[in-house]
Amino acid sequence: MTKIVLGLIGEKGAGKGTVSDYLIEKYGAIHYGTSKILRRTLEDIHVGVTRDNLAKLALVLKEGYGPSIIIDSLITDMEKNGSDVIIADGIRMHGDVEPFVKKYGNNFYLVYVYADLKLRYERTKLRKQNDGEGEATFEEFLEEEGKLTEVSIHEIGRKAEFKFNNNGTAEELKAQVDKMMAKISSKHE
Repeated sequence: MTKIVLGLIGEKGAGKGTVSDYLIEKYGAIHYGTSKILRRTLEDIHVGVTRDNLAKLALVLKEGYGPSIIIDSLITDMEKNGSDVIIADGIRMHGDVEPFVKKYGNNFYLVYVYADLKLRYERTKLRKQNDGEGEATFEEFLEEEGKLTEVSIHEIGRKAEFKFNNNGTAEELKAQVDKMMAKISSKHE
């Protein structure tokens, strides 16, 4: 199989992690995420890893070093592996897709994972991925949805080649992933 890059986009709690885990488990994918780059930086400077701090750092880096700095760094990391399936997680703003298309052309696929707002809120509270998520009120969750790093996700996601509705079970989501991978494999045989 040709090297395939799957760009994951989705609002907080939509199920990108479930999609990534399944792609890793079943298809041998390797996961790369912008949040890993941002987390490392926050940890190195001893600042709490909160969603707010991740968003602030992303905006500061983009302002100071150009809008594609984080995606360019991610692509540099991705180029160091030999997997046939690469997951590029963390696409969230206008301009994030273009560097992937430029580098990988028809081997890049944008994948949008979405779910209802209340369901995403409940999932986020359960997973407690970032500091304070388990205690966040629904109002605080909604406030985060309106931040600059979040508002474009749905708009960009509508342009994705593959859209996964994750309002159902994990098995239903995995079936959507299998269908996508079969379609991609048939295009690259």
